[in-house]
Amino acid sequence: MQKDRSKFILDEIEKRHAELIPRWRFLVKRLGFWLLAAISVVTGGMAMATAIYVFIDNDFIADHDYIDRFFTQRPLVEDIISSIPYVWLAALALFTLVAFFGFRHTKKGYRYSAAKVIAASLSASLLLSLCLNTVDIGGYIHRYLIENVYVYNNLINANEQRWSNSQKGLLGGKVIKTDKIQHQIVLRDFNMGIWRVDINKAEVRPKTQIAPGRYLKITGIKTGRRTFQALSIQSWEKKYHKRTPAPVKILPPKSTQGSDIK
Repeated sequence: MQKDRSKFILDEIEKRHAELIPRWRFLVKRLGFWLLAAISVVTGGMAMATAIYVFIDNDFIADHDYIDRFFTQRPLVEDIISSIPYVWLAALALFTLVAFFGFRHTKKGYRYSAAKVIAASLSASLLLSLCLNTVDIGGYIHRYLIENVYVYNNLINANEQRWSNSQKGLLGGKVIKTDKIQHQIVLRDFNMGIWRVDINKAEVRPKTQIAPGRYLKITGIKTGRRTFQALSIQSWEKKYHKRTPAPVKILPPKSTQGSDIK
């Protein structure tokens, strides 16, 4: 009986032209699924970090005195809902599903339920996003896409759109050039428009640096096609990531011994 069964198996192998698969192929396949799961968790963490940055960076959390005119036209609840970064949440969901697919195809992935795998993937992405935002990764990703990918502006309602409303007295962007003699700055907004801003009568908020490369929020009055009279200026910074400036070190005076002063 055993011989007949063995003969049947050998005949089937010969009939189907079956070949032995090298063990290294299985190892590469498993490694590939592990890498797919890991990369998906990392990209999901980056998406979550950007989503957190975009949502918390919005000015419905603070600075109400500078955008009262804006809120009289849009209810706060509606503004919060519209500011949720749905595109990044969708990206997180996609990467989580890919991570789930990759993990379930690993050697022991089938042992865990879908709910546990998805919950673990989301938790890992959230933890990673918090770590990434300690070095402002979410902000870098968002700012790069705002300035270099035009379609991104149409997919998200971020603080940059809020401060790109010169008709209502809100102007934000990056300082390109400063003119201390004329008390003016040249600013590039988030639609790549170049503005000449008069800051002579502007109130500058504490800890605001007006220098090339700095991002600013400016309230004031539009005086021409690309000219703006600033009334108040504040730095552009995340509300949840403010670093305490390092204390200034006061060096002791240098000794005058051995000098030529008499």
